Amino acid sequence: MTVRRSLPPLSAIAGAVLRSNDGTEVLASTLWENGPVAVLVLRRPGCVLCRDEAQRLWERRAEFERLGVTLVCVVHEWIQREINAFTPAFWPGPLYHDTSKCFYGALNGGTPLRGSILGMLNPFGSVWKRIRAAQSRVKEHNLNGEGSIMGGAMIIRQGNGGVAWIHLESEPGLVAEPEEVLAAAEKIVAGSSK
Repeated sequence: MTVRRSLPPLSAIAGAVLRSNDGTEVLASTLWENGPVAVLVLRRPGCVLCRDEAQRLWERRAEFERLGVTLVCVVHEWIQREINAFTPAFWPGPLYHDTSKCFYGALNGGTPLRGSILGMLNPFGSVWKRIRAAQSRVKEHNLNGEGSIMGGAMIIRQGNGGVAWIHLESEPGLVAEPEEVLAAAEKIVAGSSK
């Protein structure tokens, strides 16, 4: 289920300085200068829900590549032991530290969305249902790090084409399913080739 939000302007993310795993600083706009990119905006690398989301999206990488869409992931917090556990096991692709949380803010109209723990209090609620499903696929996970800043996903067109699609994780684990991200990418690529 995608929460409908207005698309952020490209300027909200284009100037973000991202830091790669080797410490290199990268201007966000370089990620989509040669082709469209799908960005997984991850809530927390150690989270069972986030690890499940990442590995399920990465499993569809070949389909994105056939479309000419690059998959990348950004995190808002860089705890090295968490990053080491997350890559390459759950995300073997490009991973960047969004130190200024620009991508997180862009998903929510300028300010990162902070989630509520209320859903975690009901063991019979939808959050725990998603956690149990993710635990069947992800055996190693933890509670380390800041988990209240919600993530999401976005697709950005090549060059100055702008943000074409977004999904905001409005509740822990309420993520864009890989099929939804892929369908959005297919629609965007088909629209740009007309």
